[in-house]
Amino acid sequence: MRGRLKRNEKELHELGHPLRERWDPSLAYLVAVSGGVDSMVLWHWLREEGYENLRVVHVEHGLRGEASEADAAFVAAEAERRGIPCEIRRVKAAAFAREKKLSLEVAARELRYRALAEVAREHDCERVFLAHHADDRVETVLMHLFRGAGSRGLAGMASESRRSVDGVELTLLRPLLTVSRETLLAYAGDHGIAWREDASNASDFTLRNRIRRRLLPEIAEVVGRDPREAILRAADLAALDEAWSMEMLGNLPRRQPSGGLEVAALRTFPEARRNRLLLSWLRESGVPDCGFFEVERVAAVLLSDSRPAKASLPGGYHVRRRAGELFIEGPSPGDRE
Repeated sequence: MRGRLKRNEKELHELGHPLRERWDPSLAYLVAVSGGVDSMVLWHWLREEGYENLRVVHVEHGLRGEASEADAAFVAAEAERRGIPCEIRRVKAAAFAREKKLSLEVAARELRYRALAEVAREHDCERVFLAHHADDRVETVLMHLFRGAGSRGLAGMASESRRSVDGVELTLLRPLLTVSRETLLAYAGDHGIAWREDASNASDFTLRNRIRRRLLPEIAEVVGRDPREAILRAADLAALDEAWSMEMLGNLPRRQPSGGLEVAALRTFPEARRNRLLLSWLRESGVPDCGFFEVERVAAVLLSDSRPAKASLPGGYHVRRRAGELFIEGPSPGDRE
């Protein structure tokens, strides 16, 4: 079956030309490598397509003891064998999740982006290749659907996006979003690419795992066909709707030179336009996992003439209103550890 999913190595190779046209191979890039098959194939494929100026970044989350350390050692050894610079960063995801009252999955993702931003700042390289593929996008769309997301969430992952983390403007590049996991496994086998298998992927450890292992097979059985093509098509349509909506919304009313938002101007906007702009603002500011409820919280601060003049947001962020300006405060230094 042909469609949004690339299912053979020939189709993966056909992505090479648009890859090089879109992202200049002569520039420097970070590539996030977990040691799993997805990121190991991405790393190999980028080198095959002429991307020589790569720096590998591996984040060890401190969650799986010796196995996690073995993943880090594997990536470091592969980088040394290939003569590629490698950065190993260690974080404490479980402690961060408890402190911030986040799920372990969300906490680990937040710390990964912080680690990437740290490396990007140190090496003046803010372009990051990520190994998300078509199956990841399908799972993300379903996760967002069940959280009540709008078109932005239902579009799933974008092939290129930006994320502000600790003052660093990361450009996140996902060239494999039309490539199925089956193709990546076949490519790894054909090219003799070694990888590390995360045992937690075979469990119901995270919501993403449960969607992959239980929900998608159940949907396939109920509807009588693989649902991934339809989900990706719906995501593409949602992405088009989102792009059109954002173009029609116009710009945020920013106050210079601070970059905060003009309270008086925002209060004159219709609710639908105001809330879409606030959601965009939260995301560009690096606030993780923001959606309907976070926007409502910010709107309450915006519209109030007294209290609340401050509200908490995910990831240790806060929104505050002061002197006619709405602005976001980042996590305190202690939150970044």
